[in-house]
Amino acid sequence: MTLLNLAAMGSYTVGGRPVTVEGETARRVALSAGLEFEYDPNGRYWIEQAYVQFFVPQQRLTDLPLVLIHGGGLTGSTWETTPDGRPGWLHEFLAAGVAVHVVDNVERGRAGFCALEGEWEGMPIVRSERESWALYRIGDASDYELRIPYPGQCFPVTCLDDLTRRTVPRWPGTVHAQRRALLALVERIGPCMLLGHSQGGGFAMELASARPDLVRATIALEPHGDFSSIGSVPLDGRPLLGVSGDFLERDALWRDLDAKAQHALDAWQRAGGSARELRLGERGLAGHSHMMMMDSGSERIAALILEWLANVGCMRKGG
Repeated sequence: MTLLNLAAMGSYTVGGRPVTVEGETARRVALSAGLEFEYDPNGRYWIEQAYVQFFVPQQRLTDLPLVLIHGGGLTGSTWETTPDGRPGWLHEFLAAGVAVHVVDNVERGRAGFCALEGEWEGMPIVRSERESWALYRIGDASDYELRIPYPGQCFPVTCLDDLTRRTVPRWPGTVHAQRRALLALVERIGPCMLLGHSQGGGFAMELASARPDLVRATIALEPHGDFSSIGSVPLDGRPLLGVSGDFLERDALWRDLDAKAQHALDAWQRAGGSARELRLGERGLAGHSHMMMMDSGSERIAALILEWLANVGCMRKGG
């Protein structure tokens, strides 16, 4: 593991909105065996903010910070350490001289969730381990009980429990609030690069297509989302890298999502951007799952992303 020399680190919250509660009845609550008090739910609260932790290396090869945006049902811990204990992409990018901002989006992780009734529609949902096994393309759903992965699978299957413990509840109705928080984040830090995974990859592409003046490069790992806004603003050569792993052909959902991602890359080109597709299997990196940043060999994927950033002029070469 490379030792990191940091010039700065810290955290902040961004976005959200205030809510005032009035007319509710106070009640007695016990916080511990020795503490009981009257809880008054009335007052002013803040909800729908994102939490961001930032790290700045002492030696930087780019002035552009990189924003890491997690996928659905996950948090910023996605990027920190792999399930089997290896350094995650946060470490890889810092070691390469890139300042990194790690997001916990609205209602995820340290951003916290809204406990005020009536503010968010619907009920929270959470992904089961069986669903993760199939959706993340670790193996066929019928092989979950026996933990038999796809042949050549790179995900550390023996550490599946750790991935399950990182899975958090999500509210489907907060999508627009998440978009607003990410926009507020980019407007706060200024010119930057975005790297998003799954739902976060979709958010990254949507935001980059709307604010090419601020987003200088975008990496989308198997993204999904609303790509209809691509083309509403001229992209003037802004670079996009779409990254995909293996086993996509084994599932109808992933065949559909992959096709939609392809159409989004085509739309990016038509809007004047520069889109490139990185199929990991075609670059000799076979067996990668949807959770490619956690797979065995994930550092090689990070290296390809860093190489691409250097080639599109966002990093100085030779780090």
